[in-house]
Amino acid sequence: MNWWNLSVFCIIPIASVVFFFFWKRKYLWVAPLVSVVISVAISLFAMPSILSDTEHRNMFFGISVMIHILIAVVWTALAYVVAHFWDKK
Repeated sequence: MNWWNLSVFCIIPIASVVFFFFWKRKYLWVAPLVSVVISVAISLFAMPSILSDTEHRNMFFGISVMIHILIAVVWTALAYVVAHFWDKK
């Protein structure tokens, strides 16, 4: 795995969910959106050739971003479950 895969599919989604979990749980639903924006910005900065042709652009926005959203939503759902049990105590 290179640094882009690791950051886009692991570090950024987890970091955004953890940030909103400890900052304000009321805004935890924003974590996937923030995560996607940061990931797209980093991807466009690191690989501007993504926008060079239709095949790369469709692969990035059609596959990579969708997988990233799925990962971020799963982490957010797990954070909601943890918050639910954490607040019960």
